[in-house]
Amino acid sequence: MFRIFRKKRTLAALSVVAVLVCAGAAFAYFTSTGSGTGSASVGSSTAFTVAVSPATGGPLYPGSGTENLAYTVHNPGSGSQSLSATTASVASSGANITSGGTPVVGCLAADFTATNTAPTPLPQTLAGGATSTGGSVAVTMTNTAANQDACQGKTPDITVNAS
Repeated sequence: MFRIFRKKRTLAALSVVAVLVCAGAAFAYFTSTGSGTGSASVGSSTAFTVAVSPATGGPLYPGSGTENLAYTVHNPGSGSQSLSATTASVASSGANITSGGTPVVGCLAADFTATNTAPTPLPQTLAGGATSTGGSVAVTMTNTAANQDACQGKTPDITVNAS
């Protein structure tokens, strides 16, 4: 009879040890650290596209007449870009105006004024593919009291820049 109790006690003791070993194994762990490196790519700005409409009003004469040109600024890129300023000027080659990209000898760029009215509000953020409207340029011809015959019948090129 002691043998049965002894076997039961031994079996119980072994069971307790087995449970403790399993419990100890369940709570045992290692610690560690690690890191990894990746990279992100940043896009680039895309030049604005400026579309200038044909002139209305006019014609221009020394000291009289005004022609108006409307323009839009387009962001052809995929990211947002800030439009902070626009400028307008009479295109020239040296001192002479250009007409259709060709210099007109004797017709001076200084004989013309290009007054820019920028799109509002500025600065403004143009989302990718967006267009800003409302810009215009008023062009006049100054009476210099000198012979301006070289300008007769010409169409001064007007340059609009956006930044």
